[in-house]
Amino acid sequence: MAFALLSLHLKKSAVMAICLVPLTIYWPHQVTVADGCVLYAVSLGMMLFIFGRSLLPSRQPLVAVVASRVHGPLRADIARYTHALTIVWTLFFAAALITPLLLFWLGPTGTWQWPLSGGTFAMALLFMLVESGVRRLVIRNFQHVSLRTTVAAFRSTHASTMRTTTSDA
Repeated sequence: MAFALLSLHLKKSAVMAICLVPLTIYWPHQVTVADGCVLYAVSLGMMLFIFGRSLLPSRQPLVAVVASRVHGPLRADIARYTHALTIVWTLFFAAALITPLLLFWLGPTGTWQWPLSGGTFAMALLFMLVESGVRRLVIRNFQHVSLRTTVAAFRSTHASTMRTTTSDA
């Protein structure tokens, strides 16, 4: 419904509201759970798509793009590391998408909700911290930057790809 409203498809949003309101009245808990599952799948699916698409032969890996924004042209060892790190993040997002399903089928009752309620976010933070330490061990003789600088570079990379040109407007 949020997509319909954001895309200004008012007829679709009205139809979705008419269909969803009775569901939310009669089964509020189930609709809340379904909504959380959809948001989880869409957000991680988008990250999987973005990181995975950047691994195509005609593209540059996303982590390499961010690193080159911060450091300029990359050395060969750093380019290999950023390519491998992009692959690892892609695998992380794929595993994060599959984990709730596997826990639902194979785990104890209710454990499938752990990734949706912050477990994946905690694992991503842990992964970032561990990767930061590994990066400093693997890449020597290099001036590493803070996480704040990296996030600012990622945001500027995203903003530059989202800017429209005069021909687009």
